[in-house]
Order: sequence, then structure tokens, then C-alpha cells
Amino acid sequence: MKNLKLIALLAIPVLFSTSCSNDDAPVNEEEVITTVRVTLVGGGQTIVLESRDLDGDGPNAPVLTPIGGGVLVAGTTYTGSTTFLNELEDPAEDITVEVEEEGADHQVFYQLPSSIGTVTYTDTDANGRPIGLNFTLVAGTSGSTGTLTVTLRHLPNKTASGVSSGDITNAGGNTDAAVSFSVAVN
Repeated sequence: MKNLKLIALLAIPVLFSTSCSNDDAPVNEEEVITTVRVTLVGGGQTIVLESRDLDGDGPNAPVLTPIGGGVLVAGTTYTGSTTFLNELEDPAEDITVEVEEEGADHQVFYQLPSSIGTVTYTDTDANGRPIGLNFTLVAGTSGSTGTLTVTLRHLPNKTASGVSSGDITNAGGNTDAAVSFSVAVN
């Protein structure tokens, strides 16, 4: 009888510890991003590069507009902005707001050949490190063609070598979105 009481006393804490859960812990669900839109304004023109993938990981490829890519004017400085949307929601959810609010945990990277242009960040998080939603792009050499790849990273190492200037090589973190656009410089 004494052993039975001892077993019961030992079993009660085990039951309570396994039946409790930490429902108060915040859950940061991964964003669904269907649309990436890059807007460039400069030299009297507005260029909008957009990737829409309304079936997510489905069989259809993203729709890229403009179809032929963007045409930049050599030497022109463009003011740029990038937005991220979830158009599976009605109305569409603007993920850009969350990226900006959690700026210390996000960074947008722009990869392009130097002959196409150079990108400089113009926005920062609370720690003074780039977010990349806003930037300038100075168009490169006339006659150049190439690819502009836009990548949104979650939890990059913003203190790693080159990351604050836009080098994705040492950034780490997880890719939330990555799209590539054909661009040309005239």
C-alpha cells in the first residue's frame, strides 16, 4: 500500500507536466508572398517590375511584368521601392508593413551586374542597418543587359562582412522571396 501511494505521488507531477503547453509563446508564421513589385522612378519615367505567383508552389510559373523586362536609361539615378503582397487574401495583405515593422529581422538584397547598375540602401532598421525596401539605383553602361535578382531574407546576419552594403554571400537567414527580372540599359 505504501508503494502504491508513492507511485501515485510520483505520477501526478508527470501527468501535469506533459499535459501543459506553452500557448502563450508568440508564433511568427512564415509570410505567404505571392507578389513582389519593384518600382523605379527617375529620368522622367516610372518602371514597374512585378512577379505574381497566385498559385504559390503550384504548377504555374510566376507572371513577370513587364514581359520584356525593364529598360533603364544609362547614368540615370532611380529612386526605388519594393513591396511584397499576399494576394491570396481578400483584400490583399501588404507584407511590406510587417517587413518594415520587423526591420531588424529582414533585409532585401539586390543582385545585378555592375554594368546594369549599382544599388544603395536608403532605409534602416532601429539598429541603423539596412532594410532595403527603399533604395537608389544608378543605371550602368548603355547597351548592357542582365538580371536583377531581388531576395527578401528573414533573420540575416546584418553584422556579417558586406551584408550592410548589400552582399548576400554572408547573410545567412531564410529566403522569404526571391525573383529575377530581365533588365537592359539604353
